[in-house]
Amino acid sequence: MTDFETQSLAIARAALSVAWWADVVAACALVAVILGGIVAFRTLKVIIAQLDSARWNSLLSFEQDMASRRTKFHEIAAQMQTDAPTYLLRAVHLEAKESYFNSLDRLASSILNGQFPDREMKQDYHEAITAVVRAFPEDFTTGTHYRKVVKLYNRWQDAT
Repeated sequence: MTDFETQSLAIARAALSVAWWADVVAACALVAVILGGIVAFRTLKVIIAQLDSARWNSLLSFEQDMASRRTKFHEIAAQMQTDAPTYLLRAVHLEAKESYFNSLDRLASSILNGQFPDREMKQDYHEAITAVVRAFPEDFTTGTHYRKVVKLYNRWQDAT
């Protein structure tokens, strides 16, 4: 073998070695990308579960707020029936009613904006919203402050 052939074989071996190591590095990078993708996917699943849990926790907060406002409203309404309604008691009653209706309007807005699934919310709140709208029709007419309650009520009535 000539010097040229020997040098050519040494260069070819070196090139093969470099190519082999490049393939090893590429394989390691591919494994790292796959593992990173798996970790990212699992992390996203956990984040989605946490967001879903937070959404239902906010619904719980809505429910507690509405329940306390409804209770206060009904207590004052009962007091107005047993006592002679004074000006102050009427004012407190109107404030409690507005507070309760505002909490209903906030819930209706959240449902209409898609923050909660419509079908599940309809099962849970259809009767309650219908009862309030029918019990206080003068508060849910055209030009009302509680437009979201009226909109949700009409949508659920149309779907029935």
